[in-house]
Amino acid sequence: MSLPRNEGATRHGRLQSVRRAWTHRAAAGSFALCLAGLSLLPADFGGTAHAEGPCTCNDLDKLQAQLDRTTKSEEIWKEIFAWARGLHRDVNLPQSNDDLNQKFVQLTGAPASQWRDLIKQGPAQEKKTLKKVAGLSKEGETVLDEDFKKSNCDDIIDAEHVHEQAHRDFYLSFPQILEAGMSSRLLRLRAESEVEAYRAHKTFLEKKLSDLKLKCLTKLDKSTKMILEQAYAQRERLNQAEQRLRMYGNSEAALN
Repeated sequence: MSLPRNEGATRHGRLQSVRRAWTHRAAAGSFALCLAGLSLLPADFGGTAHAEGPCTCNDLDKLQAQLDRTTKSEEIWKEIFAWARGLHRDVNLPQSNDDLNQKFVQLTGAPASQWRDLIKQGPAQEKKTLKKVAGLSKEGETVLDEDFKKSNCDDIIDAEHVHEQAHRDFYLSFPQILEAGMSSRLLRLRAESEVEAYRAHKTFLEKKLSDLKLKCLTKLDKSTKMILEQAYAQRERLNQAEQRLRMYGNSEAALN
């Protein structure tokens, strides 16, 4: 399925025109940094130390763990997006960026079977410390935590750049975000941006992990390698189809 030609052209033109204006909007950029869904981790999150550099066969398990975390985070933000849109009856809606962040941390620490019940409780009452590993500067460039960079190999670091770039592109496609005050509509867009960013993050890691497996598992016969390649290709097609559907539907609905 493809977007209607006029829809794709309109969105592309709007994105390009706002990108050209980015450098002249420092105040707006600062606001975007505040919102931009800095990649969040619970304060006690840690990882095995690893010097910066290319990912190797020894990093397969760590790449898989990052992919699992990212996939889970995407699903959590889908639930938060539904909450911010008011899709649950008689539930107090988020009132701030911190409400969204705290709900993310709350759901991260709970099994998926409890997510819906926790959403229905409204904003989290217990506030937890958050570790921000990545974000956007007011110029729109990705900024990464130095400890995170030192503890992870290149593909994991690059995935954070992909995540933040997805945030940047999303916000630039809605120029009114950069001038808006805090509102329920803005919080809905922030939550949707997280879904889009984690999807891009996930897709990038899936590709890198698949490539590294094929490189490292040298003893695989041709049929097994073909199965791995076909499995990745199928995931890629599904990701692209879901992305096109969301671009055509949910982003426009959020503006109404």
